[in-house]
Amino acid sequence: MQKHHQVRSAWLVCAVLYAAPALGCEAPGVGDPCDPEQIPVGGFVPSEAYLETSSVQCRTRVCVVYQLNGFPNRDNTCVSDTDHPCSTQQETEDRIYCTCRCKASAGSSNTATLCDCPDGYDCREVLELGGEGIRGSYCVNVTTPAES
Repeated sequence: MQKHHQVRSAWLVCAVLYAAPALGCEAPGVGDPCDPEQIPVGGFVPSEAYLETSSVQCRTRVCVVYQLNGFPNRDNTCVSDTDHPCSTQQETEDRIYCTCRCKASAGSSNTATLCDCPDGYDCREVLELGGEGIRGSYCVNVTTPAES
């Protein structure tokens, strides 16, 4: 009886594993809110994009801060001074979110983790420097204008 139960359990596990791809993958989570774990002294610089590539808050594991000026302000908890501004809550929502790499940099052979951007997101070059596995373009909210 014990052996019959083990065989049936093994068959059930195999059936679930083989059926899972047919059901489709979960949405990638691009656009989900995330909070950066580290904020530069003086806040973020609006001419730059920052990536955290091991964010446990994101299903994609990538949290982007896209050209935010100053400190994030998700729940009106930011305290500013004249040298270090707080962003508005809307700026924080528009510029800090989970993303994924949609295009590798030229000459990169590391394309295994590329994604398709969902509706409302463009594939924009974000990172020109860094390791081959992170350089390239990421999904960026189309309503977020690039800073000049």
